[in-house]
Amino acid sequence: MTEQNKTIRQLIHEFFLYYPDYQFCRTLALNIQNNVTTHEDTIEILAKKNRATLENRVEIEAQLNRRTILINKRRVLVKSLSLREIMNQEDAVLEEILKIYFKHPYAHGRTKKVRFLPRWIRTMFLSALVGHANSRGLDLDYDAYFDMLTLL
Repeated sequence: MTEQNKTIRQLIHEFFLYYPDYQFCRTLALNIQNNVTTHEDTIEILAKKNRATLENRVEIEAQLNRRTILINKRRVLVKSLSLREIMNQEDAVLEEILKIYFKHPYAHGRTKKVRFLPRWIRTMFLSALVGHANSRGLDLDYDAYFDMLTLL
C-alpha cells in the first residue's frame, strides 16, 4: 500500500512507532493528506524529533518530573499523585493531567515500555484514567485516547 492510499489512522500508527506523541503524529498525517508535506519529509521530521528526544532525554524527564498542577490553591507534582488521587480530582484537574499523559504516555514510568507484558498491564494506569474520564463525561477526544492505548 502506498503512502497516498494509507488512511489517517494507518499513518498515525506508523508515525507513533517513530515518535510517541499521538497529537503530533495526527498533525503530520493530516499534513500528508492535505498535501502540505510528503511522507518522506514527515519521516525525516520524526527521525529528527526522535534523535533530539534521545539526546535530551535526561532534561525532558527532569522537566516532566517537575511538572505541577494546581490543586486546592497549591502546586502539586503530577508525579507524586497516585491513580486514586488523580481520579478524585475535579474535572478540570483530571482533564489537565490526562492531557499531560496523552502527550507523554511514558512519563513517570506509569505506562510500561516492556513488550513481554500484556498491553492491559502495560497501560493499566492510563487506561484507568481514560475510562474514568469517559465515565465522568469529560469533553475529550476519546477516539484518539483509545486509539493511542492500542499503540502502547
